[in-house]
Amino acid sequence: MEKLSDRKKIFADIIRKAKMVDGVCPHCTEHSLLIGIVNDYFRCLSCGGDIEQKVNGKISYLPIQLKEYDEVKDNG
Repeated sequence: MEKLSDRKKIFADIIRKAKMVDGVCPHCTEHSLLIGIVNDYFRCLSCGGDIEQKVNGKISYLPIQLKEYDEVKDNG
């Protein structure tokens, strides 16, 4: 039973540390909530597109295409 409790604590910690920003998704061009998956990489809640955040005087979100995503999309 302790294992389940430990998992809940770990999951709750991940949720607390998740970065959430709003911005315009370059995939669907919608103003949407973007959820941080790992450092500088976000996922659009509207279309599920993966986005890389670049900071160079201003914050820009650039579309990225993951090889694994393409394989799943192509193979169903």
